[in-house]
Amino acid sequence: MKTLTFVEELMRAKESGYAIGAFNIFNYLSARAVIRAAQKMNQSVILQTSTQTVKRFGPLEIGTMLRQLAWNASVNVVIHLDHCQNVDMAKACIDAGWDSVMFDGSHHTLEDNIKLCREVVSYAHSRGVFVEGELGRIAGVEDDIAVDESSATQVGLEESLYFVKESGVDALAPAIGTAHGVYKGKPNINFALVEDLRKAMDTPIVIHGGTGLGNETFRRLIKAGGSKINVSTAIKHAYIDGCKEYFSANPDKIDPIDFDQFLNCKISDTTIEHMEIFHGE
Repeated sequence: MKTLTFVEELMRAKESGYAIGAFNIFNYLSARAVIRAAQKMNQSVILQTSTQTVKRFGPLEIGTMLRQLAWNASVNVVIHLDHCQNVDMAKACIDAGWDSVMFDGSHHTLEDNIKLCREVVSYAHSRGVFVEGELGRIAGVEDDIAVDESSATQVGLEESLYFVKESGVDALAPAIGTAHGVYKGKPNINFALVEDLRKAMDTPIVIHGGTGLGNETFRRLIKAGGSKINVSTAIKHAYIDGCKEYFSANPDKIDPIDFDQFLNCKISDTTIEHMEIFHGE
């Protein structure tokens, strides 16, 4: 079931004071588990794929699978490409049916980031697809993209507004002190920038590095203006830790269907936990 677009979902979240969960999936089982959680909560959801996942399956193969799942769901499911640093890959996913793409040109200079984003935006908008852009460098590891803490950079208000205006992106992911992966200490998050951006522009704000932030931090970010929160590592842990737990408890059991159902529950439970926080439930 398709009801609202990527931007419409984020704008509704912004206006209503909640955040829509964007969960990185990596196969059919994880995608279905996230959708089942969303249906149980009766909430819209964003299914994100990394470029690494797309490369492994192929844009057409995984795109076809995700579109079928999305159309058959009883809630709105948006299919989104996360952290794409290659223009051709972004275009391939746009052509294969993604609803939105995130082009990550944050490793380039500001002007080159804008130039590349504009190219993706022009291609996407002509096909009814939306674009998220990133400004500043977010620390941590996201599949095959790694940024160490010494290379991470946060951004300011004026630079962010300039980037949004010149690039034409539909959503902004600013580097505010969050990190991909597992936090090694308490993050120093720039809540004030999120709030200033919310007041200064209509463009929705995306929060990357959602795994492990904690309930209070999530609530502060949403109140400040975060409309989309990305969760990747927690979903991977639910899957991998679930595998270890199942085989530890059932070392001699050979039942793939039971195993898949166990993992489905683990991923769904993790998804629901985050959705409850993002919607203030």
